[in-house]
Order: sequence, then C-alpha cells, then structure tokens
Amino acid sequence: MKRHFAKVLFSIATVAAALGTAQAADEKPIRVGVALSQSGNLADSAKHYYQGVELWRDEVNARGGLLGRKVELVVYDDRSDPATAARLYEKLISDDNVDLLFGPWGSASAATAAAVANKHKRVFLNSGGASEQIQERGFKYVFQTAAPISAYVASIGPLADQHGLKSIAFFGRDYAAARDMAKGIKKIAEDRKLDLKTSEFFPAGTTDFSSMIAQARQMQPDIWVSVGYPNEAIEMVRQMKASNYLPKVFIHNGASIEDFLKSAGKDAEYVFAMSLYEPSLKTKGNPEFVKAYTDRYKTEPGYYSAFSYAGATVLEEAVKKAGSVDQDKLRDTLTTLELDTVMGHHKVDPNTGKQIGVTGLLAQVRDGKREIVMPLDVKTTDAVIPMPAWNKR
Repeated sequence: MKRHFAKVLFSIATVAAALGTAQAADEKPIRVGVALSQSGNLADSAKHYYQGVELWRDEVNARGGLLGRKVELVVYDDRSDPATAARLYEKLISDDNVDLLFGPWGSASAATAAAVANKHKRVFLNSGGASEQIQERGFKYVFQTAAPISAYVASIGPLADQHGLKSIAFFGRDYAAARDMAKGIKKIAEDRKLDLKTSEFFPAGTTDFSSMIAQARQMQPDIWVSVGYPNEAIEMVRQMKASNYLPKVFIHNGASIEDFLKSAGKDAEYVFAMSLYEPSLKTKGNPEFVKAYTDRYKTEPGYYSAFSYAGATVLEEAVKKAGSVDQDKLRDTLTTLELDTVMGHHKVDPNTGKQIGVTGLLAQVRDGKREIVMPLDVKTTDAVIPMPAWNKR
C-alpha cells in the first residue's frame, strides 16, 4: 500500500513538473528577429524604421504582450549590405531560434532576407521592402506590409492632368526599388501621353548631381522625379539652387522624411514628396501613433517609421487571430488578413503576398511642413505649380 501510494505521489510530482515546465515555456518572451542598418549608407533612414518597431514593442508589452507573453526584439546590424542581411536572418532562424521575423529596411536587404526566411518556411513580414520583385518570386511565407512601388507614383499622373504638365524626367538611385519605379513612371507617361525626356540611374554614393541638372536645363521637363534617400534629395535641392535651376515640379521620395526638412531648411519649400504616409492622415489609430511617437522622439513620424509600425500592427493582429506563433497557422492567417493601419487599409494578393491595399500620396512642403496635395479626396491644401523661382521667394 505504501509502495503504491509512493508511486502515485511520484506520478503527481512528475505531471506537476511537466506542467510547470510548460507554463514557464509559455511565459518566455516572444522573440522577434530583425536585422537593421545601424551602420552604412542606410543607417539614417533605418533609424526611423527601427523607432516604429521599438514604439510598437513597448506599446504591445504595456497591453500585456502577445498571447500573454512579453515581446522582445533581437536586433542585428546588417551594415546596409544585402549579403550580410541574408547571413543574419540565417542566424536569427538557425542559431537564435526567434519566434517571429520582421523584415529589414530597404528592398535589396529585404529581398535576400526574404529568400532565407522562405527557404526555412518561416513567415516573413516584408515591412521595409517596396520592390514588387520581392513578391514575384513565388515565396509562400513572405507578406508585404510595405506599400509597393506602384503606390509611390500613383498620384503623379493625376497631378499632371490637373495642372496641364506635359513632360517628365526620371533620375533614380540605382537599386531595385528605383528600377521598379522607373517602370511605373514609363507606364504613367504612356497612359497620360507625357513626354518622358529621360530615365536614368546614378550609383550609390553619388553626391554631385550637376550633370543631371545640366541635362534637365537643356530638356526642360515640367516634372523632375527622383528616387533615393533624404541625403540625395537634400543635395539635389542645394545644387539646383546653386545653379539657379528649378523645374515646375520637383518630386523626391526622400523629401517625405523629417531629416530633409531640417537639413534643407527654407530651400525645401514647395518641393513635392512622394509619400505613403503623413501625420495628418485620418487613418485608424494615427492620431494616437503621432502623439506617442512625437512625445518619445521629439519629432513627427515620417513614412519610414509608419512602414514599420503598420507592419508590426499587422504582425500583432495575425498572431492574435492565429492564436499561436506556429508558422503555418500564421501563413494561413496572413493570406486573407485585412486590417486598417496608420498607413491605410492592409490587404495582400493571396497568391503573391504583394500589398494591394495601401495607396500613395503626394505632399508639398509649405511653411516648413508637408501638406497633402494628392489624392484630392485626402488633400490638406492645393498644390502650388510651378514652384516659385529661387529669386522670387
């Protein structure tokens, strides 16, 4: 009898220990892995992207975490190098065994990282890669929360129609996103009967844009469109002013970032910004996001920060709906998930994972702030075209 009673006690202790171990495992943080450019040429913009994820992490933890578990970020520096990004995501998956993956900043790194994640059948939130080529490679575990390149340029055609603009020139930084955008510009020119004067690319690290300005002075395009990073937008504006040149419309995606406004100062006035997000947007949760971000970082968020914050919002909702961090359950959930975020309506093509919900904006710098001028149904002011000449401001 005593021996039987001892066996029962032993069995109860064993079950209790197993339950305790399982409970302890459940209480471990959910670890989200991400490689970001903390050094190299993308470091400045990636800093804003990280801030969006960082803010979300703290907010979700304040709400009790995901599935009752705290969220922990595992962050590495990809040094603005796509090959390094691929190695780091291999490490996050194979060595760190993180629960969830969040994409890096920039299409080139997102492309290599996405390939690694898909190989391991790990869900990958592509929140920092706008290139549509990433989503056209047959990946089943890669979901784009960043708006695709086509969204960036969507408002340029309507702007040209409204203001009778007849010609366009494209100068882009030589990387995947810009090449996608050049295709979009070409299609807009064909559809709207715009004269596409030139479509050219310059290498990373370019700081002298005098040859492009000389070409534009000769060709006289109504619209100059450039794709790249804020530092390039700043230099273009400075050099345009130094050479006393200005097109009717100068558009640059880098002008959507606060760094551009701060560095270019008064010279930023009337520049058009290709944007996918503005603090003034009346989207779900945006006033709260703007306040929290501004309180913490002492500046309003730009679209780099909104990209990551919106992506993290999608990730959070997917985990909640799946009720698990099981990768196949998450994949199935993300295939059909629709959600309103600070950037707009999140929806993906179920066959490719490509973002098809978010639309693009055009903003113009007015009195030191970006004001939405396109699409017309969300505008906060009317566009000033042509941009006033340097000597008439």
